[in-house]
Amino acid sequence: MITIEILATVLGVITGLANVPQIIKIFKSRSAKDISIITNLIFITSSVVWLLYGLQLDSFPLIVANIIYIITYGLIVIGWVVYGRNRK
Repeated sequence: MITIEILATVLGVITGLANVPQIIKIFKSRSAKDISIITNLIFITSSVVWLLYGLQLDSFPLIVANIIYIITYGLIVIGWVVYGRNRK
């Protein structure tokens, strides 16, 4: 793996993990009412397309980063489904 691929992989993982604090906040506070479901569904859709592109190119950085994006955005969507509406 050349240097730029290593850098792209590391930064892709770090960027994908940037959603972890949001995920923790959603599940810890049991609230996702201010989360935009449309935005996160767009991110998931985009990440799926990029993942497919990465698979076609056999690009490890694209594959790894987009798998992480799909997982983290998916957890945000799950949090929204579970906690997104006011519960009484």
